[in-house]
Amino acid sequence: MDASQIDAQEEYLTTLFDDYRYQIPKFQRPFSWTEEHFRDLIDDLTDSYDVGREAHSELLDESGSLQMATKDQYEPYFLGSIILNAGEASGERYDIIDGQQRITSLSILIAVLRDMIEGTNTLGGMVHQAGDPYHGKEETIRLEVRQRDMDFFRENVLEEGATIDAPSPEKGETEPEENILQAIHVFRNALQEWQEEEDGTLADFGVFLTLRVVMVRITTNSLSSAFRLFNVTNARGMPLNNADLLKSENLSAIEDDEKREQYQRTWEDMEEEVGNEGLERFIGFMRHLLVKEKSRKSVYDEFKQRVFGQNDKFKGEKFVKYLERVFETHRKRVYNAELNTNSQEVNVYYHNLVSLMRDFYPSDEWIVALIRFDDKFEDEMALSSFVQRLEKRLTVDWLTGGSFNDRYNRVYDLLDEIEAADSPDEVLDLPVLNEEIHGRKDDFKSSLNINNFYRKGRYQWPRYILMRLNIERFDNRNRKVEYGSNVSIEHILPQTPTDEYWTSRFDDERMRDDWADRMGNLVPLDGRKNYQASNKPFPEKYDDYFAKKSDFPLVTELEDYGEWTPEHLRDRHEKLRQEALDIWM
Repeated sequence: MDASQIDAQEEYLTTLFDDYRYQIPKFQRPFSWTEEHFRDLIDDLTDSYDVGREAHSELLDESGSLQMATKDQYEPYFLGSIILNAGEASGERYDIIDGQQRITSLSILIAVLRDMIEGTNTLGGMVHQAGDPYHGKEETIRLEVRQRDMDFFRENVLEEGATIDAPSPEKGETEPEENILQAIHVFRNALQEWQEEEDGTLADFGVFLTLRVVMVRITTNSLSSAFRLFNVTNARGMPLNNADLLKSENLSAIEDDEKREQYQRTWEDMEEEVGNEGLERFIGFMRHLLVKEKSRKSVYDEFKQRVFGQNDKFKGEKFVKYLERVFETHRKRVYNAELNTNSQEVNVYYHNLVSLMRDFYPSDEWIVALIRFDDKFEDEMALSSFVQRLEKRLTVDWLTGGSFNDRYNRVYDLLDEIEAADSPDEVLDLPVLNEEIHGRKDDFKSSLNINNFYRKGRYQWPRYILMRLNIERFDNRNRKVEYGSNVSIEHILPQTPTDEYWTSRFDDERMRDDWADRMGNLVPLDGRKNYQASNKPFPEKYDDYFAKKSDFPLVTELEDYGEWTPEHLRDRHEKLRQEALDIWM
């Protein structure tokens, strides 16, 4: 087979696990299938076997011998394709270019069957054969997973009996370890249920698995051809994402083996920390930083055409370094919300503001601007000022009708201004971050007064605005706060009051309808709503519900009211509106 050839052949699992030895190449993602994938796989396999068994009887006779004629009557179960690289770089093992999730899952399933079938069986040899010095045989491991997962895989899958008492999934220390353990438990539990409910025979099912489950094995003998096939195939709809494709694109561009190993570890360290989808988000940040325009194609295509196409030297080492810098900046400035000025008050305020934006702002375009500003100027105090101005600009745009695209275009313009600026002050003094905001005051003021404030922005407005007002309270100045996402918005006057306390004080139904969803009638709570407490009289509602569900200053202040009347509602509403204007205007 020369370098231009691709060999494709249908292979049953018995051949795939007897005639080939595999390894996971370094550009591949970690083992990432989850419970849903494992459940779908085992259900599909047992269902397919049951159809054949009902139509043609079991595959093994009473003595345990295979009935060949019966086997041939079973409809084969097709499990997709596997792409292998058989080039010299793979040595005696085949690199799995596509299909590692299925091959790894099947290896675990075979190991589970090995340990569940009573008596002697030879399934174990399909995943692991111990060395036999008397017959001059070396140990054989069919699948070598990533090096950092190999010891765990050996201990919990490969060794005979390993799956019987495998730890629970939460005992895994990394995402791949959790997924390996999850696969073991899903397969084992599903097979036990199947035995009980369908009167299934594990040994017979094992024969079906090895002799009637088929895959298309596609093999190349050139690493570059393998990468090309990998990228073309997956870019056309296979399950790998932009992070996977760019991982292969960039690691394969690093010719020095030691450097490729180094950047492979760097990539996998980031991937293990935030997951594959999390890393894709950071690559999206990179795209915004480098292209500075609305996306027109997939992230992968834009990097190929608009980044690598204009600067091929950015591919490989420089790409990974840039991604790592974006990753580290995000971890420090956004995830940890860390600032290191000489002022504790400034540091705390930055932390609380960024934590709020991170958890409650409806999009993440602001993160891109923060990363670029910090990367260029490396000025702690200036970064604090920039984030405050940026938050004002984007919040005002959001509440006065600016679309998602408008806000992103605002950030793209800011990225250009940052690139052109010689100092942070030039950026901080930009009209777009100062007087242009004040020009939206009337529209912003009106947005705070609407009678459906509770429902605006798909219920995101009230949560963000009220928590932002909460930051300004005195007791948050010296205390860092992590909000998380479990904050709900509750009405003080219930939306549908039934208790006499409310119906007597708010006896005008039109007034209730007009004011129930306004900002002045809303409070943030830490946790889920309690609908049973909603209609209690205000003093009880505060003591039994609000005070117990939240220590937010915006809530504890309600104690000063004593009761809740239309006058108190209007008074609080105007007070909060003025505070919002003081913050954003």
